Amino acid sequence: MLELQRQPIVEGAMAMTEAEICERVLGQKSGYVKGLGFGPKPISFSKSRPSSSKREIELEHRLVETQLLVETQQQQLETQQDQIDQLEALVQKQNQQHHQQFEEILRHLRSSQGSS
Repeated sequence: MLELQRQPIVEGAMAMTEAEICERVLGQKSGYVKGLGFGPKPISFSKSRPSSSKREIELEHRLVETQLLVETQQQQLETQQDQIDQLEALVQKQNQQHHQQFEEILRHLRSSQGSS
């Protein structure tokens, strides 16, 4: 290969590319990926499929678990929000009752001060 690179270029001719030199030295083989040169041959689809299937199954399982967790948490949030709303309504009702009681006490005190 190095020998081909060192050869002088004939006038008017172009230097051979690395891919052309590799093709001349190694020859054309099936398995080379067209357009990707003479780099490492990719793993065939049939060999890589089982591991990606396992990974896909694992990811799908984790996705389902995550979706269930999100649904559970959303239900808990809705329940907690309902409880908060009920407590706020109760506090508001009690505040109104206390305010009314306070007003009644004030009226009673004013009326008792006026009569004495």
